[in-house]
Amino acid sequence: MKGPRIELLCVGTELLSGQVNTHQAYLSTALAAAGLPLAREGSLSDDLAEITGAVREAFKRSDAVLMCGGLGPTFDDITREAVGAALGRKMSFQPALYARIAKKFSRYRLPVPEENKRQAFVISGAEVLPNPFGSAPGQLLKSGRRMIALMPGPYAEMSPMFERHVLPRLKAAYARGRATAHLCVRMSGVPESVADENLEFLTREPAPGQSFTILSSGGQVDFHATVTASSGKSAKSELARLRSRIYEAVGEHVFGEGAETLESAVGKKLRRRGLTLSAAESCTGGGLGRRLTAVPGSSDYFTGGVIAYSNALKRSLLKVSARTLSRFGAVSSHCAREMAEGVRKACGSDLGISVTGIAGPGGGTRQKPVGLVYIGLADKQGARVVKLLRSGEREVVRARAIGAALHLLLRHLDRMRE
Repeated sequence: MKGPRIELLCVGTELLSGQVNTHQAYLSTALAAAGLPLAREGSLSDDLAEITGAVREAFKRSDAVLMCGGLGPTFDDITREAVGAALGRKMSFQPALYARIAKKFSRYRLPVPEENKRQAFVISGAEVLPNPFGSAPGQLLKSGRRMIALMPGPYAEMSPMFERHVLPRLKAAYARGRATAHLCVRMSGVPESVADENLEFLTREPAPGQSFTILSSGGQVDFHATVTASSGKSAKSELARLRSRIYEAVGEHVFGEGAETLESAVGKKLRRRGLTLSAAESCTGGGLGRRLTAVPGSSDYFTGGVIAYSNALKRSLLKVSARTLSRFGAVSSHCAREMAEGVRKACGSDLGISVTGIAGPGGGTRQKPVGLVYIGLADKQGARVVKLLRSGEREVVRARAIGAALHLLLRHLDRMRE
């Protein structure tokens, strides 16, 4: 069942200067789950000719064009002007819309900058999309079966506008007679390439109405499966069959589905078993604790953590012995073990997890290269240590170390008796 062609254009010179485009990941996932996958996406600089040309071409080849950014009040916010030029439509100032924008400033007893009047110009024939979280209203235009939606750049403004106003219109226009079912299976402890190889029998030649995506981030691998059919019953039935086949291939690595994360899965198992956890970190600099505490209600089981970067703090706070540090060094299995035991005792927790390593780019040696990480896990029975060697830039090494620590916790809790 061939679907509509949806295209995304993100406007902002900063996107071409190293800033990560998180909108693409969010929108592509949301659209895929609705059975309206993105066919193309691109980033554009704040240049009137560039944006105008890109919009003109996108509107020719796609059923719907989504645009993010360039709706602010400053000189480089020119998306409205570019879209109007591309479609041959004029813009007009809307006093009532400007009054609503001004009212938002009055709530904070702030004068309305003259520049904000630009946000009250509406392209001829456009529907204004409300933005309760910012001053930039969105706009939606239709031309026959084609549609173009202009949304603000800030994620906190764009995402609610998309979910409340744009996605329902996309579904109404392009998803009638099409029912979609979506599944996201989450794995850990397996490389993305291995998971991909194990699932190749599905992805190599997808059956009609099926689409798949696999991606890796933060120590986990996500496999998305979407089924589009003529009815909801058919879509759900086919997805159930796919789910069984997916679990047959990679079930041993699956820790959850949907919105589950490694840290939330760990939290559920800790809460179920009535156990508490503490963390001692060196090379990850508190990143493990940040992920653990990102889960609502994590205070039920996470007692606290120690960021012990220096050897002096490892000794004084975590009671790592001077002999261990002088003989084996801070990046060693011995140190990781004593850090895990030390934080467990210091925080009075049932489990203690530790991470120590060399994240780079400097500090590595032939014996201890950049990317070498030790993870310790201690409980009342004793302690164990896992050695890792992870390649990549500094933040990649740190993220992979955190993911590996969460995976170690997860599997340790799986092995424990209920």
